[in-house]
Amino acid sequence: MSLLGSVLQLAAHARGHVLDRRSDHPQHIQERTLARLLRTAARTAFAREHGLARVRDVNRFRQRVPLRTYAQLEPWFARALAGEGNVSWPGQIPYFGMSSGTTAGNKYLPISLAAVRQQQRGGFEPIAAFLRNGGQPDVLGGAAILLGGSTQLERRVSGAYVGDNTGIMARHVPRWLRDKQLPSEAVRGIASWDDKLRALAEEAVTRDVRMIAGTPAWFAGLFDAVLAVAERRQLPARSIQDIWPRLRLLTGGGVRYEPYRSLIEARVGKHVPYLDVYNATEGGIMGVQDSLDEAAMLLLPDAGVFYEFIPIEELTAASPRRLALWEVEVDVVYALAVSTLSGLFGYLIGDCLRFVSTFPHRFVFEGRTAAFLNVTGEHVCQAELERAVAAACAEQGAVLAEFTVFSQVSPSSVARHVFLVECEGVPPDPQRLAAAIDRDIARGNEDYRVHRASSLVLAEPQVRLLARGAFERFMRAHDKLGGQHKVPRVIEKPELIAELSGLALPRPAGTESARYQPASPRSS
Repeated sequence: MSLLGSVLQLAAHARGHVLDRRSDHPQHIQERTLARLLRTAARTAFAREHGLARVRDVNRFRQRVPLRTYAQLEPWFARALAGEGNVSWPGQIPYFGMSSGTTAGNKYLPISLAAVRQQQRGGFEPIAAFLRNGGQPDVLGGAAILLGGSTQLERRVSGAYVGDNTGIMARHVPRWLRDKQLPSEAVRGIASWDDKLRALAEEAVTRDVRMIAGTPAWFAGLFDAVLAVAERRQLPARSIQDIWPRLRLLTGGGVRYEPYRSLIEARVGKHVPYLDVYNATEGGIMGVQDSLDEAAMLLLPDAGVFYEFIPIEELTAASPRRLALWEVEVDVVYALAVSTLSGLFGYLIGDCLRFVSTFPHRFVFEGRTAAFLNVTGEHVCQAELERAVAAACAEQGAVLAEFTVFSQVSPSSVARHVFLVECEGVPPDPQRLAAAIDRDIARGNEDYRVHRASSLVLAEPQVRLLARGAFERFMRAHDKLGGQHKVPRVIEKPELIAELSGLALPRPAGTESARYQPASPRSS
């Protein structure tokens, strides 16, 4: 074993012992985290306005700081972005992570130097988990691909840099990892995702790649680019394993891995372990999959973030419950609010989690709060949609590439879900696919099952198959290709629905159904 491998092994197991202790007893570390955040921010404008100078305990914090969305905190962020110091965190904020979606405008989220240092530490979590699970200690003996956004940051008049969070963190890769990192600095700075993939493939095809980190949705595109370069150079390669035989680990986050598993493994040519991380621009790496046999992630109690959990059905209530980590229950879907090292306090990040165990607290990502289907009160979350579509495609032997879904309501007020699905190879039967999706969601969601009991309330779902490459063209058209960008699982805007529907394959004769109008959300 190399010296680096030995050091990594020792560090991984040392971190495991600390994490075990803190995960079994998270209350103390979480209370201490909140107290430290409030003490550090005590002289800021935000602290003065909210009377936080002497607040240290959780209950008084909840009384003084309401839950807020991005829109409600944006005026504070704008002041910091303009160069004002001591707004909600000491000094001036050096970075702003630009988070954007296909269906929403840009968000500019402050990232302090303290948060950068915490994210540097967090980057070791999936590697440490891999080693604790018996993974090969030479995982960093070769090259590591960090598949992120552009490192081209925009410098504002205030001196702050604005850009993709992965681009920001690429500037702060630990020194010992820099000579192993791909893409190179020149390639990382390429703005065009297509050009970046091609350039990365050119420089990586002959390297000994051992690990790849990024958003799983874009792994297949990288592998296609690498295989194309290998073919052009007449290298003997039928799959990625022929090019990178010592590829040990895939890791990343942002989307669930399972819908992309068959797509990725078909190109790799073998099973490569994947470890998920829960990562957000707002708080860095906050969770890690700590077992190769269990998809749930361990929430990190010492990630510099104070967590609060709001039962999803109470999110729009006047006074929703705000539960600390040690107060949550299993199998309840919670919206997540965070207070962080960048001066975010009581911030609703728009994600939903569900715990599968407590002490230690392991969870699954249930999706975005905006990605729930709830046109009749059926309350179908993103994770249920992804599980159902992936399982339905597997049942037919289809390789799922991407999908999204929207709700429609007929003139007689009958609603249904319409899935836009893209597959590789021979297209599956859309009616059988819809029936399988219907069965899978009904099996695990009582609200959906009750509403589907009457086709006059919620009709059977419909599947429309899209042409190969449809979602790539859609994302490119909106300048959202690659990096941290993700295909929205639920779309609502009529113009986006029409745009994607226009990329559908011709429907077989006799499958046309009545025209439906886009639905407006309504409660049960």
